[in-house]
Formats: sequence, C-alpha cells, structure tokens
Amino acid sequence: MRIICERKDFLEGVQVVQNALTSTALPILSYILLEAEEGRISLTGTNLETTIQSSFAVHIEEDFEGHIEKKGEICLPGDKIFAILRELPSSKVNLEIEETKATIKCEDSTFQLLGFPSKEFPGVPQLEEEKVFSLPQRKFRQMIQRTIFAASRDETRQNLRGVYFEIEEKEVRMVATDGRRLAFTRNPLAPLNILSIGVIIPLQALQQLVRVLGEEKEVKISVSERQIFFQMDSILLISQLIEAEFPGYRRIIPTEFKVTILVDKDDLLRSIRRVSLLADEKSHLLRFKLKENTLLISANAPEAGYAYEELAVRREGEEEMEIGFSSAYLLDIFKNLGEGEVRLELTDPEKPGVIRPGKDKNYVCVIMPIRLKEEEEEAKEEETEETEEMSKE
Repeated sequence: MRIICERKDFLEGVQVVQNALTSTALPILSYILLEAEEGRISLTGTNLETTIQSSFAVHIEEDFEGHIEKKGEICLPGDKIFAILRELPSSKVNLEIEETKATIKCEDSTFQLLGFPSKEFPGVPQLEEEKVFSLPQRKFRQMIQRTIFAASRDETRQNLRGVYFEIEEKEVRMVATDGRRLAFTRNPLAPLNILSIGVIIPLQALQQLVRVLGEEKEVKISVSERQIFFQMDSILLISQLIEAEFPGYRRIIPTEFKVTILVDKDDLLRSIRRVSLLADEKSHLLRFKLKENTLLISANAPEAGYAYEELAVRREGEEEMEIGFSSAYLLDIFKNLGEGEVRLELTDPEKPGVIRPGKDKNYVCVIMPIRLKEEEEEAKEEETEETEEMSKE
C-alpha cells in the first residue's frame, strides 16, 4: 500500500497517541498501530489502561498494475516514528506499507522501519453508540481542571487516585479528594436517556484528556461496565475505570459557617504568594487571622525568617478567627477560581474551611486546616532537640 499525506497531519497524530505509550516488559506497548483504510490513517497507542486513537485524511495511490489496496496495517515503534517525522521538512510524506516493513519518504530523505504485524497489538474496546451523550469540550475541560489537582497521588489509595464522575438529577458532577482537600464542581445537563452514572476516572487518563480537549464543539462520552470513552472529532480516548468505592463526599462539604471572608481573588492570591516565600518548607503553614475587616496573613520558618501581610476584606458574621492552611493547597485552589471576589467560609480553627467563587455556586473547594497548637508544639520540640545537640557539642 502506498499513501501520501501531509507531514504536519502525520506528526500531530503521532504526538497525540504517543502520550499513551509506555516502556514495559511488553514491547508492543511502545508501538503505534497504524491502519490505513478508505482515505484515512488511524493511529492507536495504548498502555492497557489508557488507549488513544487519532486519525487524519490521506491519499491512497494505485500500485503499478492500477490496483488500490483497501487496507494496510502495521505496528511501528512510537519513539522512532515520532523522531523521524519531527526532523522531516514540512512537505508531503510518502508511506509504503509492506507486511512488517514501512518505508517513509519525504523530499530527499528515505527511512525504512521494521515493525510488528497488527495482530500483535492489544484489542481496542468498541464504543456503544446507543449509550452516548455529549458535553461542551470547553466546559468539560474546565470541570477536569477544577478537580484533578485534589486527586490523591498515593498508589495505596486507589479509590482516590482519580476523579469521581457522576450524572444524576439532570446535572453532571465531578469530585476529587486526597483526604486533606476536596474539589467539587457541577453543571446542568440536558435530559438524557440514560440511567444515573457514578464512576471513577483515573488521574492519568484525565491528564491526557485535558491535552486534547478543544475550545469548541462537544465531546461524546460513553460509559461501559469497565471503560469510559471520549470522542472528539478525529481523536478517541478510552480509559479503564477504577473499580473501587468513592467516599461519600456530600457529608464532607460543610453547609454551616460562623464567619465568611469576602475578598478579591487576585489580591488574596498575591498576598499568599508573597507570604508563603517564608513558610515552613515541611508544613507550608500560613496563619490567617481575621480581625474586624482586616485579614492578617503570616508565615514563620525558624531557619529562614518571618513574613506578615495585612489585607482589607469584607466579612459576614462577627466571630473572630485564627486558622492555619497549607500554602501549597491554597495555591492549587486559587489557580482555578476565575476572576472576581472569592468566599472563604469558616466554622472553627480545627474544622474544614470552604473556598468558592463569590458568584459561582457550582464550584466548591474544601480544605482541612493545619492545627496551630500542634505546629507550635512540634516547633518547640525541634528547638529543644537542637539546643540539646548544641549543648553536647
């Protein structure tokens, strides 16, 4: 089979599917399945947990006898094909497939790659068209970005190493938590002819999905017993689901508060960034102290120094409050809050705080506080140990 295509299309397709490749004891998982049929090339990469397909238009030429082969298939090494295409000039690429050998020609360059027969490639799950629903790509990408940072990276907690995807009562929800923080977002949904859905999508699959979701059009989604499918024009991403039970997140989100701090997001973010420069490297502790309409933010690292800043705020409730939070967790949250006013809702120095956009009720972040008394006791213990060591010397 002889194929002519644009180098740009070929390279972009390989770049997309290469994200699913892995280097393991199973060599085929570092290869890309190339299938040419009916004027298109389809590329597939998989690590058995996440599968990505990309396709683009090509011209299939007649052979010297005037025949056109209907189909050509081969598995090619992903790193080699990507390296070759990246270095080729921006011109048309001629591709010839003959059993387990592919010849790539572009202007004065010729490469021959040895591959595997297509039958060696793992089977790809099939999309069930009757169970498909759609979401706007831009909105879905925003929902992923608003939650994915809160998912656990701990391999021993499989039920938290992903985002819970739920459809219920005419809305779609996404939730992630690592036990110290939680991010929840929801969006209304047009009525669907499907039952309620509640599945955990792995972190790795969502990281890849964010890279390929666009600004316009919709993404088609289908959920089977063990996989979830995402179809976007010429790209299909398939992921295994995490077969575990997600925590009951509704009981974790506080609903009553003693005091609410209202402040411009950018002003608070800049203050957090500045003060966190001298936060303890282990705990990243920032102290928040609300006094009338002033928020006092401070950090203290015994080995580095002290930082303090005052910020004018609005408040709801008369309760005075001093509470500690991790600056690292706060910065993750503020990256996804959008512009305008934010609400920091507090109940008690030892109970979770809630951060949400001032006018958006569909996004909520819950963050566990750092207990200030425990931090002070640990700091005193460390200081005592250092003094004892010095006295020994």
